Amino acid sequence: MKHLQLRLTWLYTFTAGLILTLAMTSFLMLRIHETKQEQLERFYSTWNMLSLRLQSDTILSQSFLAQLEVEQQSIIHIEENGIPFLYQGSQDIATSRQTLIKRTKNQAEKQGIVCFSAPVSSSSLTSDLFTIEGDFQEQYYAMVLVLAHKNGVRSLCFLMYLPPVWQSLKETLFLLCGLEAVGILGLLLVSWHFVGWSLQPIANNHRKQAEFIAAASHELRSPLAVLRSAIPAIFAAPERKEALLHTMDLECSRMSRLIDDMLLLASADAKTWNIYPQKTDVDTLLIETYEAFLPVCHEKQITLYLDLPEESIPCIWIDPERIRQILSILLDNALFYTPAQKAIHICVSLANHSRYLVIQVKDQGCGIPRENQPYIFDRFYRADKARSGKEHFGLGLSIAKELAILHGGTITVADNPGGGSCFSVTLPARFSFP
Repeated sequence: MKHLQLRLTWLYTFTAGLILTLAMTSFLMLRIHETKQEQLERFYSTWNMLSLRLQSDTILSQSFLAQLEVEQQSIIHIEENGIPFLYQGSQDIATSRQTLIKRTKNQAEKQGIVCFSAPVSSSSLTSDLFTIEGDFQEQYYAMVLVLAHKNGVRSLCFLMYLPPVWQSLKETLFLLCGLEAVGILGLLLVSWHFVGWSLQPIANNHRKQAEFIAAASHELRSPLAVLRSAIPAIFAAPERKEALLHTMDLECSRMSRLIDDMLLLASADAKTWNIYPQKTDVDTLLIETYEAFLPVCHEKQITLYLDLPEESIPCIWIDPERIRQILSILLDNALFYTPAQKAIHICVSLANHSRYLVIQVKDQGCGIPRENQPYIFDRFYRADKARSGKEHFGLGLSIAKELAILHGGTITVADNPGGGSCFSVTLPARFSFP
C-alpha cells in the first residue's frame, strides 16, 4: 500500500505540476507579448514626437537629443541636404554608431527612400518599421523619415535598442521559477497526504477482506474437520454409526447456514439483493414474531415482552419478510446472551413526527463493551477471538444492517439502562406507495 501511495503521489504531483507549469508558461508568454508591445509603443511614441518636431521646424538642441537618447536607449541621426547635424550622439554602444546608421539607410533605400533625395510626390516619406541587427546580435527598431525643406532635404534616422526579452523579464522569470519550485514541493506534500487519505478506505477494505477470509476459513474448517474425522470413525466403529451420522448432519446444516449467509452478503455487495415492499400491518407483524419466539423463551426460562403503543400504528410500506428476518436475528442474539430468569423486550414507536418507525429489541444479557460496539456489525466480528462458540458465525448483525440499509433505514446499538444491550432499527414510515 505504501508503494502504491508513493507511485500515485508522484503521478498526481507530475500531473498537477505539469498543469502548473503550463499555466506559468502561458503567463510568461503573455508577459513576453506585453513586453514586446510595450517596446513597440515606446518606439512609436518617441518616433512620432521626433518626426512632428522635425516637420514643424522646431529647434532640436543637442542636450535634448542627448537626454532622449539616454532615456530611450536610442540613436538619433538627423541630416540636412546629406550633411549630418553637429550632434554626434551620447550613447556608448557595442556596435559602431555609424555602422548602425549606414545599415538603417541601406534598409530604407530598399523601400525606395534615399536620405539625400527630396520626395517627389509628397512633402515627406516614411519608411516601414524594420529591425536592424548589430555586430553582437543586439536588435534595434528603426525607421527613416525624409521630408522636403525650404533649403532642400531633411532626414531622420531613428533606432531604439531592444533589450532581450529574457533580460527585461529577469525578475519575473526568477519569481515564476521560485513559485514553481514551491508549488511543486507543496503539491508533493499535499498529494502524499491526500493519496494516503484516499487509500485509507482501500486499506481498511483490504484488512477487512483479509480478516473475512481468515474468519470464513476458520468457520468452514471446523465442520469439514468433523466430517473428515467422522467418516473413518464410522468404518472403525460401525456401532457408533447413527451418532456419528447425526453429528455429520448437524455440521452440514451449520456449514449450509454459513454459506447461505455469505451468499446473502455477496448479493448485497453486488446490489442484486432486493426488497419487495407491500402495505404491512406492523402490529400484526410484531405479534406474529413475538408468538414465534415465545416457546423458545419459555424453554430457556426467559420472559419475552411486546410493548405496543396505545394507538395502533398505521400500515406502512415495508418488506415484511425482511423485517421479520431482522427481528429474528436480533431476538436470536438476545436469547443467546440473556441468562435464565431475565427478560427481553420488543418495543415499537413512531418518531420525528411519525416520519420514522423505530423497533427496539432490549435484552438483559452481558452487554457489549463500548470499545466493541463500533465493530459488531462488521462481518465475522466476534468478541470471542478464539471462536470457540458454534452457535453464531458473526454474520447475523451484518445481514440485519444490510437489510435495514435496503429499506433506507439504520440499525444501531446502545447500552440498555437495565443491563444488556438495546438494538434500534429505524425505518422510514412510508404510509403510501413510494
